[in-house]
Amino acid sequence: MKKIFILKTAAAVLLMLAGCSGGGKDSSEHGLFEDKNTTLSSGNSSGGKNGDGNSSKENNASNSDKNGTNTGNGKDGADTNSSSDKDRNKTEISIKSISLSIKKIKLNRDTNTTLKVMAKNKDNKTIDITDKVKWLINPKDAATVNKNILTAEKDVNASVLAKYKNLLSNKVNINIYWEVSGHKLPPKPDPKMNNTTLLGTDVNNNGIRDDVERWIYGNYKKPIERGIILQEAYRLQKQISDIKKAHEYSILSDKSLSCEYYLEEKYKWFKDKYEYLDTSKKLKKIQFNTIKRYMAYEKYNAQFNGEVFSGVIKPDKKNCMFDKNGNLKEYK
Repeated sequence: MKKIFILKTAAAVLLMLAGCSGGGKDSSEHGLFEDKNTTLSSGNSSGGKNGDGNSSKENNASNSDKNGTNTGNGKDGADTNSSSDKDRNKTEISIKSISLSIKKIKLNRDTNTTLKVMAKNKDNKTIDITDKVKWLINPKDAATVNKNILTAEKDVNASVLAKYKNLLSNKVNINIYWEVSGHKLPPKPDPKMNNTTLLGTDVNNNGIRDDVERWIYGNYKKPIERGIILQEAYRLQKQISDIKKAHEYSILSDKSLSCEYYLEEKYKWFKDKYEYLDTSKKLKKIQFNTIKRYMAYEKYNAQFNGEVFSGVIKPDKKNCMFDKNGNLKEYK
């Protein structure tokens, strides 16, 4: 028995020694694992998680604060913009009518004015939708619109409407005229009506056919040059108006030449550029654009067949029938 007890005691001691030795080994291995993973945590998130817990939490907290701050600011801005956009979209969706206003309804050709379109929703709230509408202009070539600026292109009575989705605004009528150097030109005449009669259309009653007058103002920009050509158009119109007065109206040719001579003396550029015969030839194509008008001028010239004219035409400013702006000042 004593022997057996001794053996058991020895065995127990050996087991205890073996347990202590195993515990130390495990502790040592665990310590190396911790050191290894702690080193890796600087570049490995899983290592950080298994390693220094406090460091990981602090980093996460820092990132959370940073992200939280950024997200919070972004969210606040987004909420503000989103709220504004939502309010605008809500107003636009419930729009029940639109109204057009134009700053000037009378404007000269090649000038502009501003447009504005206000929309009203079901709650009677208003919003500016000028940049969202389509423009309907009649006639189409009367004007152009860029954003909220309307530019007059053609002198005519026109109408403007704004269209938003399936809604139309009120119609605004605009009067586009053509004024040059203080002279308001007559509107473009109807070709058929204008060419039916010998003298055509002259709504401003200045002795020049309207289409001829518009042609001159459109092609000659210098006041002096424009003035002498207007004077020529005036005398040609008079000379075909009544053949019985051919000799009376022939004085108008002398006045034109006298004025031309004066301008040649006073302005070198005029002398170098203006050619009476060439200009008269161009003008006559416009002036005598029908057989009836051409034949009337031929009859006028025929009244002087066989006659001899004498006398010298002298330059005289008084024979210029236009003012410094190139507009006719005498209608006799």
